[in-house]
Amino acid sequence: MTLRDFITALPKVELNLQLTGALRKDSLLLIANQNGIPGQMDDFARWVDMLDEPEPDRLDEIAAVAGAWVMYPEDLALVVYDIGVAISKQNVRYAEVAVVPSDFVGSGRMNFDAFLDALNDGRDRAQRAWNVNMAWILCIPRDNPRVGDDVARWTTGSAARQGNVIAMGLVGPEDAQPVGQFKRAFDTARKKDLFTAVCVGSSPSAAGIRETIDELQPSRLVDAWRILDDEALLNQVVEAQTQMVVSVTQAQNSGLVKNAADFPLKPLLEKGLPVALSCDKPSLYCSTLVDEYILAREECGIHADELIQLARRAIEVSRMDADAKASMLRDFDFEAQSARATLLQGD
Repeated sequence: MTLRDFITALPKVELNLQLTGALRKDSLLLIANQNGIPGQMDDFARWVDMLDEPEPDRLDEIAAVAGAWVMYPEDLALVVYDIGVAISKQNVRYAEVAVVPSDFVGSGRMNFDAFLDALNDGRDRAQRAWNVNMAWILCIPRDNPRVGDDVARWTTGSAARQGNVIAMGLVGPEDAQPVGQFKRAFDTARKKDLFTAVCVGSSPSAAGIRETIDELQPSRLVDAWRILDDEALLNQVVEAQTQMVVSVTQAQNSGLVKNAADFPLKPLLEKGLPVALSCDKPSLYCSTLVDEYILAREECGIHADELIQLARRAIEVSRMDADAKASMLRDFDFEAQSARATLLQGD
């Protein structure tokens, strides 16, 4: 059994899959043609080429442009179903998908109820066909703080609670707007006992992470590995056991580390942080969650037992239903035990 075979066989969860970073090219082209996009964009062919060979410093821009081709509820349901198919092939049983509602709601396209119905239409079809479950993290984009109150209202409403929404998030480059612009929305979420997640992966230092924690008090930090530069803050996060989700590929693509081997995954684990791996933009990175685990093993010096515990912890810290989580942990332990000896031969 190869390392890839072993990791693929393990039941897994994905905790930070960004919808517009996971769109499949074939479906995007189908949707774009149905919606007349090629005739509306002089440079359409150039953007299609960038889906095949995305420039690392333009990933957010590519995701935004291609995501805008998804205009109607049936389009959204299709791309969600596609995501379910793709992650099921990696034996991902459950995914928390970050979606920016303002990318789809308004501008005459669909209202929030239609948006949520479309997400769950695609989700339900994927669950029936491929036994993969998805839940939604509704996100505020950092470059548009004006929608913060709307997202907080939608996320804490009864429709969201019944529509598989499990958290509110904040995404985008930290330098887009001061973090204080989002405090009111996060205060609203916290008053309603809503789980929150904040991406802080584009900052070259720990200062932005400290400010984010002070202002927003998130339940989960995404790509906040530069916290290692601030020992006092690190100790604070370890003591609070704030969840942390990281992507080796994201750090490498953004230029924050030169090589995957430079990513400090092992120090994060040694410090006692509850770390989980993610591949947030698989289509744009041309990567997968399985690849993230392979990098952890082959490039970051994570031993076999540590790798198994890393994958198990992701299930434990997920927002999955308690009964489903317990069942998945039983499946995980069985699969890990049956193949563990093979994996340990390399240590």
